[in-house]
Amino acid sequence: MTALNIFLIILLLLIMTVSTISIVFGMPGTLVSFLAVLMFVIVTKAHFIGWTTVAVLALMTLVAELGEWLLGIKDSRKAGVSRKGIAASIIGGVAGSIALAPFLLGIGAILGAVLGAFLGAFTVSLMENKPAADALYKGWISAIGRLKGTIFKGAISIVMIVVCIVEIL
Repeated sequence: MTALNIFLIILLLLIMTVSTISIVFGMPGTLVSFLAVLMFVIVTKAHFIGWTTVAVLALMTLVAELGEWLLGIKDSRKAGVSRKGIAASIIGGVAGSIALAPFLLGIGAILGAVLGAFLGAFTVSLMENKPAADALYKGWISAIGRLKGTIFKGAISIVMIVVCIVEIL
């Protein structure tokens, strides 16, 4: 194995790790990881990772990205959160994760995402003249849905890294 190959493998794993961490901030980390793998496969002419694995990673990326949104939306819908409330929950989750990211060594981003999702759904529910208890419930369910989606997507991203490591070895 040449020094260039070792450098490319380390770079790929570094990009995938950073992309996994970016999921906490509401970013499309699995998509970035997939694009990094795709570029790696093209540059190395599929010497370390095959095209079948690329296809599997593409499917995993699609499942992760859709799953994150659908888990949050599904729970919110069940709780009766309106479309505006769901949109506010998503926007609040991203804003909260960015705002609290510098705190608690990155854990603040997760707390910010959950808190932001809660506040978004809660605020819109109150603006729609829902009772406070109902708005609290809707905010809580939206926050839990956001957390479930983030955990789901993060888990798939970690599996993608493991698949790449196994394939390279």
